[in-house]
Amino acid sequence: MEVGNSLDTRPPLVLIVSDNGPSTVPSHEVAYTAGFFDGEGCVNIVRYLQRGRSYHTLQIVFTNTDFQALEWLRQRWGGYLSKPTQPSNPRHRSSRHLRMSAGPARPLLVAMLPYLIIKKSQVEIALEFIEAKSCNRGRRGDPVALAKRAALAARMPRPRARFNVVNQRFSERETEDEASETCC
Repeated sequence: MEVGNSLDTRPPLVLIVSDNGPSTVPSHEVAYTAGFFDGEGCVNIVRYLQRGRSYHTLQIVFTNTDFQALEWLRQRWGGYLSKPTQPSNPRHRSSRHLRMSAGPARPLLVAMLPYLIIKKSQVEIALEFIEAKSCNRGRRGDPVALAKRAALAARMPRPRARFNVVNQRFSERETEDEASETCC
């Protein structure tokens, strides 16, 4: 951006509006967070039973052995930082989890969305899930909202299933490559 005769080299800021009020995070920090999330983050929609009824809840989790990086994320985005785990294997390092529920995670998900590559479709489903919350806070909940959330939970890819599909596609390509090599 040009200011007078000089160029303004400051990075643009992203306005985040959360339950704690509006705040700004530089766009390069949002991009870093999205990259970290693509590699180390997880979107979970968990089904649980309460009084014989099925409900779903959303949770965003960052897991890492670098506690300083998780603390940096917590300071910018909020969330709950777990105590360090004690691994059973002495060669493994302790790890921690930064967790956010649906409401507090929404500003983070919205800000990260343009920068995500790997988990973009999961975050899109998560945002739909957040928007589908029940307006009826009664005992039984809104059946339409509950059904929509259940359908979104079913659409959320499961990590192991996704890797099997990737491995299957890779194996199919190898077979196609071998077939084309023998033909020519």
